[in-house]
Amino acid sequence: MPRAVLSRTAIVDAAFDQLAEGGLESITARALAQRLGVQAGALYYHLADMTALRDEMASRIVARMLAGAGGEPGVDWRTLLRTIAHRVRSLLLEYRDGARVVSGTLLTDDDALRALEAPLAALVADGFTPLDAQRALATVNAFVIGYVIEEQQRLAQGTRRYTAEQRRARLDPDAQPLSYALSAEVVDLPEQAFEWGVEALVAGIGAHAAR
Repeated sequence: MPRAVLSRTAIVDAAFDQLAEGGLESITARALAQRLGVQAGALYYHLADMTALRDEMASRIVARMLAGAGGEPGVDWRTLLRTIAHRVRSLLLEYRDGARVVSGTLLTDDDALRALEAPLAALVADGFTPLDAQRALATVNAFVIGYVIEEQQRLAQGTRRYTAEQRRARLDPDAQPLSYALSAEVVDLPEQAFEWGVEALVAGIGAHAAR
């Protein structure tokens, strides 16, 4: 492989290629160095460690999420939160292990950090206190990331690890009729389940804000 011109951007690009091929666990200094045609030690001139690399990867994804995050002028807060939830989920699902990549990371992109002001300002303009606006956005974000982790973890290289039939086989329909009947809901996590969760959050946030 020809030697690449090494830079932080090139390393992050290679990490995303590695992510697509092998998942989050496959991203190692050795794998990236081999992909880039350099020695592993050369990576650390550009990034302090693999945690810093993951921060950079997450920041690139989050920057996409935050594009237009303030919503259209005049959009009410409920529509804004629903739109953010669906946008975040859609973008995370574009990346293998996307939710795990962004979970618990540090936002390094200054423009993305500043873009967080727009959804906060939109909620405050609609009557939220700044603190409640932050907590509403954080709650929706945590729900979506957790939900997508569950979705993505249930697939191993595109193959479902556990089926509703396998779950039913472990249950007695007479002794556990509810769990038996709900096996497809539990295993498949249908689109409607995500929408139900978003609506429950929006309703709860509305009830809290109305106090």
